[in-house]
Amino acid sequence: MSMQELLFDDGAIWFFGIAVIASLLFILTIVMLFVGGDGGLDTDTSDTSDGAFKVLSFQGIVGFSMGWGWGGLAAYRNLDFTWSGSALFGLAIGAVFLWMLWLGFKAMHDLTGDGNVDPQDAIGVEGTVTVAIPTNGRGRISVVVRDRQREFRAVTDGTAVASRTPIRVVASRSDGTLEVEPA
Repeated sequence: MSMQELLFDDGAIWFFGIAVIASLLFILTIVMLFVGGDGGLDTDTSDTSDGAFKVLSFQGIVGFSMGWGWGGLAAYRNLDFTWSGSALFGLAIGAVFLWMLWLGFKAMHDLTGDGNVDPQDAIGVEGTVTVAIPTNGRGRISVVVRDRQREFRAVTDGTAVASRTPIRVVASRSDGTLEVEPA
């Protein structure tokens, strides 16, 4: 089968044409990413849009179109599906591409965070004294809160606690200081 018959004859042109256009747009987007431009291609970094709208963006449409075109062409030529069967197969592949895009957006969103930890989240957590806590003063403790090691100012009920002593957080004060007791 010649290249022309493979890509352009009896309905394959629809799959091939859309796949090529979407692939060229994808390559253009990647090149612009590395060059530093965005060409107005929805590169707003604010986190105000819903996840569904992020997937249904320019990149989502291009990804779906690439999946539909190349998947449909592969099914039409290699799996001997009818044109409509190939179109449905292409829809499934396009949906997989959208799902992978959604996973990518979710992974990027999960990487973001302001780094702030509410001291209330440390109540009940065990940790270690890093700076000794005097009888009527403050020291510092180290605890793991939400999978991150954090240091807080700490006080006790009047008992001095030496450095490197295991402790348990029992309360949180309004100024962010934690009340602890030896564990």
